[in-house]
Amino acid sequence: MIIQISKFGTVLNGRPSAREAVLRMFQIINGSADKEDVVLDFSAVEVLSPSFADELLSQLNEKYGMDKVKIVNAKSAAVSETLEAIKLVKANAS
Repeated sequence: MIIQISKFGTVLNGRPSAREAVLRMFQIINGSADKEDVVLDFSAVEVLSPSFADELLSQLNEKYGMDKVKIVNAKSAAVSETLEAIKLVKANAS
């Protein structure tokens, strides 16, 4: 299942906004994650704050596991650098 993240905005910031986006994603996915991966398509997203990314990925990881969540088209420097920073922080916390 492909989720177009830009449907939630092109400038994504703040944990409250991420929580709203995740709740809508859960409704969209609704059992499909058992059959297929959840693909987060970041095309057209210009800005992704660390707080939004952390909340989004933490909630998806908790519900589906990161082995089922794939990230594609994180081409904006702001998006790719934020996602990379989140990975580094989580890796060092373990």
